[in-house]
Amino acid sequence: MKETHLNDFDIIISSNYILKAQNKLGSGSFGDIYLGVNIKTNEKIAIKVEPQKAKIPKIKLESKIYSIIQGGSKNNFI
Repeated sequence: MKETHLNDFDIIISSNYILKAQNKLGSGSFGDIYLGVNIKTNEKIAIKVEPQKAKIPKIKLESKIYSIIQGGSKNNFI
């Protein structure tokens, strides 16, 4: 397995993922999308973030919807 290296702008999320803060992939009406890496598999992923001060947080709801669409539980989200 290839080792994942951190730089000063990387953010570790829940000890499983690294958000590459210098690699913004895009943004939408309520969040930004960054390149990320799964620490265990070194697989590249996309990580969506929204401001903590969002008046109406939407990421948890979006995660639930994606989980349900994929056949998962409506209670299974990060």
